[in-house]
Amino acid sequence: MTEKQACSICTLGSCAISMLSPDELGDMERNSDQASYRKGEIIRQQDAPLDSVIYLRQGYVKEFIRHHSVADQVIQLIRPRSYIGLQMLCTNTSSVFAYQSITDVEVCFIEKNTFSGLIRGNGNFAREILASLSRESMSNHKRFLSLNQTQTFGKVAGLLVYLSEEVYENREFELQLKRAELAQMVASTRESVTRALKWFHNEGIIFMNKNLLVIEQKERLLEIAKRG
Repeated sequence: MTEKQACSICTLGSCAISMLSPDELGDMERNSDQASYRKGEIIRQQDAPLDSVIYLRQGYVKEFIRHHSVADQVIQLIRPRSYIGLQMLCTNTSSVFAYQSITDVEVCFIEKNTFSGLIRGNGNFAREILASLSRESMSNHKRFLSLNQTQTFGKVAGLLVYLSEEVYENREFELQLKRAELAQMVASTRESVTRALKWFHNEGIIFMNKNLLVIEQKERLLEIAKRG
């Protein structure tokens, strides 16, 4: 575990944290721990006990499902200042997903019963948590539904828009997933994703230099994502 920073002075807290009283912040601080992980380390294994809520202070994490007979399935990327695994807080005793750092990360582990108690006792905190969960759910639903409505180029265009707008919040970002993992996110093949990226680059829609990607023509990319 890393040196623990007091919740009351943390500059990397969520909007929900600002809704807590000093006493509630103290309760959270007493029942949480902080940790750092290097790129590529597993933060929580699939089927591990859900004894805490994870708050991602810094860095990026991938959420995925391990399969015995086929490749792992990447579900989503999680950006800094996000809670991990909230969708399982009230319904599961073990984790449905696995979580792995794709950059160096810092996280907080907040004891599950403490976090649930704050939700029950503070309506404003609960509303912020619900809003966060709703945004994540709607984003994933729209992204998954689009996979059945567009061809490969449209799927890849939609994925790049998702990464730009909802993960990195920038038109310029580093592709931190392998091509095969990108393919998993759009239900396609590594070869098809590579071909689409190369075509977008040649058309001037994006610029790529190794893993650096810059969206040059956002409106055109949105049109391809919409029409496939």
